[in-house]
Amino acid sequence: MSPFEFITIFCSLILGLALTHIFRAVSDLYEIRERVKPYWLNSLWVVTVTMWSVFTWWGLWMLSIDMVTWNYGQYWFLVMNLSSIYFFTTLVLPKATDEGDIDLESHYYSVHKAFFSIIAFSLFTSSAVNHTLFGHALATQMVIAPTVVGCAAIGAALTDSKRYHQVIGVFMFLMFIAFQLGDTLVIEFAS
Repeated sequence: MSPFEFITIFCSLILGLALTHIFRAVSDLYEIRERVKPYWLNSLWVVTVTMWSVFTWWGLWMLSIDMVTWNYGQYWFLVMNLSSIYFFTTLVLPKATDEGDIDLESHYYSVHKAFFSIIAFSLFTSSAVNHTLFGHALATQMVIAPTVVGCAAIGAALTDSKRYHQVIGVFMFLMFIAFQLGDTLVIEFAS
């Protein structure tokens, strides 16, 4: 087992659990869809957090290229960042219930303070991971953009304004599309 494989097994497990949770929640809610009142913003966040998990997993490959040595502090910091992704993924959708209606708009606004606090933490730690583990300078897009978006997430945690939440939801979705389109990573397999 290579050092990269050893380091990323646990990281992959965390992101795999996040994706499993979101896929299971979507499937469960679909099964009881006649009792689920949809909300477009909640659905947009389901797509966004799914993209976030997949994109983060993809980005872990850079650690096989950029990291020659590791220490426990670096590993702990990365695990904390990935754990935040798992935690906000668990909040985006409610558990399917055996009885009663599920209103996704009510759910969204009942968890938004915790959801966006965790998103802000994730974005701030992403900036730190991008700087300390991936070596991006402080004045680069990979460090500045997550910090700016993290500040917007703090605003979402602090406000109940539906308009603000709609704008920030679309903004973060578009940011993730831009990040994915701008990714130049190519994984080559040795023959």
